[in-house]
Amino acid sequence: MSFGGNLPRHQSTFIPGQGWPYFDTQDFRTMRRIPPVFDEQSIIAALEIAVMAVQAQLPPLNGQRLSGAESTLYLRAVFARAHADLLPEFATQNRRDEARNTAEDLAEQGDRFRAQSNRDIALLLGLSENRVALI
Repeated sequence: MSFGGNLPRHQSTFIPGQGWPYFDTQDFRTMRRIPPVFDEQSIIAALEIAVMAVQAQLPPLNGQRLSGAESTLYLRAVFARAHADLLPEFATQNRRDEARNTAEDLAEQGDRFRAQSNRDIALLLGLSENRVALI
């Protein structure tokens, strides 16, 4: 926060989709309500790693385009995974008493975010949320 009481404007870095939906870091900050304490480079790294992890579980698009709902699921899977990866950084960058209380359940929160990502990936693959199929 500045002396004038204004919050700093976030940088916004474009993340190319390489065939998958593209987005920028501001989309991630807005959708996941990421605190301004995170620097842009930490967010870029978390998003790029999450993109790789999610795309590794999905078949190649081979020039096909995702529908609007599929694009939303893909982005939500990526954003949830990146958010889970950033949670430990939040505990180290924000050292107030409230942060210590938050840090106690970081593992559980991260697991919930990763589970959401996995459910979204399962939906994109046409599987049930628990990835169980009838034989």
